[in-house]
This record gives sequence, structure tokens and C-alpha cells, in this order.
Amino acid sequence: MRTLSAVSGMILVILVFSLLSRSAFTAPPPIERPMEIISATFEEASPDTVDPAFFCDTLQCELLMNCYDTLVFYDGERLDRYMPQLATEWNLKTHNPPLHQADTGLDWYATYTFKIRTGVQFHDPLWGNLTTTDVEFCFERGMVSDRSKWMFYEPLLNGENAEYVNQKNVDPENNLAERVIVGKMIDHAIQSNSTHVWFNLAYPGVYAPFLQILAQQWSSIYSEAWALSLGRPTMWPGTWGDYTGWYDYRYDIYNPATPTLDDPTPVEMGTGPFILDNLNRTNKFWDAHRFTGYWRGWYNATTSTYGVGWPTYGGSKPAGYIDHYKVSWAWDWPTRSAMFLAGDVDYCAVPLQYIGSMLGQPNIRCTGPLLSMGVEALFYNFNIDPTSPYGTVYGYGVLGENGIPRDFFGNSFYGIWMRKAFSSAIDYTGLINTVCLGEAIQPATAIIPGLPQYDGTIQKYTYNLTKTEEYLKKWPGLWNTGFTMQLIYDTGNSTRQTLTEMLRDKLNGMNPKFHVSSVGINDRSYNDAAHNRTLALFQYGWWPDYPDAHDYAYAFYYSYGNYAWFQDYSSASMDALIEQGVATPDGPARNLIYKQIQQRVIDDCPSVALFQPLERHFEQSWICGWYYNPMYSGYYPANQWKWYYIPENSTGNPLSYDVNYDGKTDMKDIGTTAASFGAIFGPPMSAKWIYRCDFNNDRKIDMKDIGGAAKNFCKTSPVWVPSP
Repeated sequence: MRTLSAVSGMILVILVFSLLSRSAFTAPPPIERPMEIISATFEEASPDTVDPAFFCDTLQCELLMNCYDTLVFYDGERLDRYMPQLATEWNLKTHNPPLHQADTGLDWYATYTFKIRTGVQFHDPLWGNLTTTDVEFCFERGMVSDRSKWMFYEPLLNGENAEYVNQKNVDPENNLAERVIVGKMIDHAIQSNSTHVWFNLAYPGVYAPFLQILAQQWSSIYSEAWALSLGRPTMWPGTWGDYTGWYDYRYDIYNPATPTLDDPTPVEMGTGPFILDNLNRTNKFWDAHRFTGYWRGWYNATTSTYGVGWPTYGGSKPAGYIDHYKVSWAWDWPTRSAMFLAGDVDYCAVPLQYIGSMLGQPNIRCTGPLLSMGVEALFYNFNIDPTSPYGTVYGYGVLGENGIPRDFFGNSFYGIWMRKAFSSAIDYTGLINTVCLGEAIQPATAIIPGLPQYDGTIQKYTYNLTKTEEYLKKWPGLWNTGFTMQLIYDTGNSTRQTLTEMLRDKLNGMNPKFHVSSVGINDRSYNDAAHNRTLALFQYGWWPDYPDAHDYAYAFYYSYGNYAWFQDYSSASMDALIEQGVATPDGPARNLIYKQIQQRVIDDCPSVALFQPLERHFEQSWICGWYYNPMYSGYYPANQWKWYYIPENSTGNPLSYDVNYDGKTDMKDIGTTAASFGAIFGPPMSAKWIYRCDFNNDRKIDMKDIGGAAKNFCKTSPVWVPSP
């Protein structure tokens, strides 16, 4: 551990070489709406629901994240570390041998137990404080509704939904005995007492990403008593009785036109930092105000106490954490860009093609490029339906110039070479530059950079037509016989159209007997064709349910995964690795399993990752406290305020190392920074955090900040009082 005396010694060495000149500046404009943040997002980006039991889309993630809490939450930017939220502590217990449940037939392999925080208020004091029964109700209601809740069914019941549990097909709709068994499974999987809630897992292993699932917004907690008081007939009553009535509340049985908590108007009763005011789909906005009774309190950055004023520097101070947040999807790009430049909105969604026009604009801060968690990929059909309307499809192994064999990509001897041939014919850099304007990278597989299990040593496919020709010639007779193939894209999707045209031109240019065409069809026909295996190959993008390698590996490479199923791709050895990976606790052993999965993807080439998009964050320069977590799908402004807290090398601040705004950098500034050494913004925020000392805006105060202040020793500027 480095002591403060050692840090001070380093400062003195640096000071010997420090005498820098005066700095010019232009004072920034006054801060608009000091207690409010307005986000101008993309047109039509409307949340579908405020009901966590019906949550299945990223568009409502931002609203739910701000109004509700979960048991655990991501630790700042980290995707592999969690901080307590409604749970104060938790533990994992494995059962060896597993605990057998005679009345359900389930074996429990592990139990996650959570101690529930006390004294947590709901948004309306009428509904009192959070209890363990509220937590149990919310999770059980989610499983009863079964609206995209496979994330619960897989770890808890070793299945995908109420019709497939314990790796078996069941029929609870028509078979009352099986309905009773599944109801008991749900009831027993989530249990509570007065202080704790625990989850019993029937998946063979610890199901490593379980905490990821609990950190997501479909795991939001609300008041059971409030939900039942609404008197809405589609609300599950929270009781099991004889275990037959629960099935009537499945979304596909009662099939409400509007989710329960949105009918007739959207309502919520969470414990989060903001209270929903409106979800106005007519005027295209939602807004929320600060919940003053929030259990975490409202932090003061200098005194480490709650509910007191903000620090004063140079005669000015922030107004405090924002108390009103508004998100609007009402404005097209010309309108919202003009509002952004005028300071009328604080955050602005900038389309890819307009990023260049916003870079370098006065008082606009851009952070990025930043890695997203999305990935676009090309999938090869291992068994093309011979009735396909998209070109002639011959029998297995049959070559002909006017078509392709149905196992063109899936032939047990030669299919792998066809897959590698097409993967080597893709100009990845050209594709990224064309459709992403350079704002993307090429990952090796669907287990992408940013995931804790990503392995950067895996070699990706590269554009190499020499390799393409070599691979195509490995199928005896193909080069001399030729083939005809239609590459289908959904009209209006420029990414997919560009790739099919690239492959068409590259392959046709290699051999006059190759006849590849690029054909557009409507979006619905494209999706139907991909699902029905009538396309030779298809493209899809993926945004994860949770940021763990299992979510990607299952969808892309597991026999019953979303995309592998459409391809008719199945590998017993790959399935075994994926099952082993999710059952293994996080750590080196688990990472090694996913390294094997990634290498096997390159070796077998069932699909090829095309690109991983990058993102940029645009904000007014008066925004403070924002940080990037790619799973937020929006903003979490509970720790944000407005003031001119401007990082090193930013325009507008006359002297970024002048902590106390007295017009000079001296030992007061260096000493203040040194005293805050080791502090982090959090969450949770360190007790000695002083935001003005984080000069490079990396959310921690370290030697970079202390050294920067020391290098600017004796630097002066006119005294600047930032706008309040």
C-alpha cells in the first residue's frame, strides 16, 4: 500500500519541474434548468409498459431502472461485479447430492439466499415499507405471467417456460395434474421468511449468470398490497390454493390488450430514486421526479452526509442532484439537434450519420467511441428446405450449376469448407466503414469484447479471397460445376443489403460458373424464411438479455438456442461445453471453458460475427456524474447534477486543476487532491470523494490527478465563477 507520505514525496519531485503559463478561456453559458435533465431520444422510442412482469424490451429499461430497485445492481461500469440494493448481503450454497423434491420431481442443485434490506419505503407511504413477501410475490408473478421469463425458468426450473420444465414437455393447460406440479415448482422455487428470500435452482450447477438476471429490470420489486389493491382482473392474486388457478393468469391465456399495470393508465409503486409522473404516449414523453424518501439518501459530495447543502467553490455551487427527469421521443433529428445546440435538452441521441456534425460543437461533450454489447452476425443454414422459393435446392450432396445442395453449408464432409469460404470472402473493414461509418469493431465470435469471459487471443476470420478459392475447391467438382444462390436481405436494411451485395460481387468475380444474386424481400417474409429454414444464409443482430457469455453462447451455438435452431446447427460437444460453462462458478475455470467455446466456433464456423457496434454519448458540458454502463439502455440520473465540472483538456474551464476556483493552482489544490487520494465516485461514493479533484473524469482520484495538479503548480488564470 502506498502511504500518503510517499505520495507527497512524488509531488515534491514533480514540483521541481513545474512552472507553467497563464491559460486563456471563454466563460461557458449559464446553466439551464439546474435541477432538471431532459433527454431527447430517438423518434418512436416509446416504452411499451411500466409492468416488470411484462418487461421484454430495452425501450422500457430506462423507465423501470429509475423507478424500481432490484435485489442487486451493477457496480458502476462493471458488468461482473454487483453492489447491494434491496438485498444487503447474499450467499450461494450448493447441494451435493442435490435436494430431491418428491412432490414435483425436481432436484435442487444450489440455493441463492438474500437478506432483504429493512426500512425501505415505497413511493407512497400508504403502502409502508418493503417486505420479503413483496419480493417473493414479484418473482412468482413474473413466472406465472411467463412473459419472456425464460431467464427465471432456466435456472429455477431447468426449462424454458411453463410448458417445458425439468427438461420435459408438459401440458398444464389441458392436464390438471401437470398444472398442479408446475404451480408447486414455481411456489417452491422462490421462498421467504421474515428476513430473507431464497431461490432454489433446479439447473444442474450454480448457474453462474444468476446475479446478472437479478440485476436486470425484469427483476424489479414493487408493493404486493398496492398491486392487489388496484382491483385489476388480470392481476394474479398471489395465492396458490389448489395450484390450478395460477394458469389463468398466463399472458397467452388471458392475453390482455394492455399490460396489467398500464390499464387504464400506467402506474408504479417501486422503491427507486424517482417517482413516475407521466407516461404520455400521445405527447411522446415520460417524466419522473425525485423520491425524497429514497432509502439510499441523496449524497453530499463533501461532507459525506445526507440532506445538507452542496459545497461552494469560487463563490458558486451546484444546485444539487436533479429532482426532475424527462425523456422525450417527440422530436426528429433536425428539431432535437437544434434544441441540443441551443441548450434546451441535456442529452441527445445522435444518429450515426450525424456524429461528425456534432463533434467539437461549443459546450457539447462527446464520450466515446464506447463498446456496446450488441453484435451482428451471418448464419449458415445447415439444412435448407428444398421447397424454398429462393432458388433451386438440390438433394443432399448434389451439385449443379443452377442451384445448391440442401446441405451446401451443412454437409458433414465439405460444409465446413463452404462456411469458411464465405467467411473469408467478407471484407469486414469495408463493411464496417460502409454501414457503420467506422463506428464498430470486428470480434472473433459472438462472445464479444466487454464480456468478462471474452478471450482476446482467439483469431478471427479475415478477408482473404485466396483462402475462399482454396476452401471452395475442397468440395470435389464444385469449382468446375459451379452453383447458383440467392442471398436474401430484408428491404430497407442497408447492413444486410450491403453484405449480400459484397458477397455477390466477390464470388461472381471468382468464377463464371458462380451465379450469386442479392434479392430484397419485406421484413416479415425475411423473418419467416429464416425461421422456416428456406434461406441459404441469413443475418441477425443480438442484444443480450444479460451481459454474460452464456446469453450469447446459448443463442448462437446451443442446439436449441434462438439462432442455432433456425440454422439446424447442432453439436453435442458444443452443447456439453455450453452446459458446463453456465454450471461453473465465475473464475479461471469458467473462463477456460468459454475460451474453448470461442476456439471451437472458429474451428467449426457455424456462423461468423460481422461487427460489434460502438456508441457515443453526447451531453451538455454542464452535466456531471454520468458514467457508461452498456446495459443501462438509457440513463440513470440518480447520481447526476449540473455544474461546470470540466475534465482536464476540456474547453471552457480556465484552469481545470484549480480545485477551489481562486484563479491559481497552488498547494491548497494539490493538498486537497492528495487528501482525496484513493476516493472513487462509486456507487457507492467514497466518503472523501471531491468531484473537482477528479481532473481526468475517470471516476477515481489517483496519481494521474495528483500528478496533473502538480505539473500545473503556479499556473494562473482570471478568477472564474461558474454559473450557479
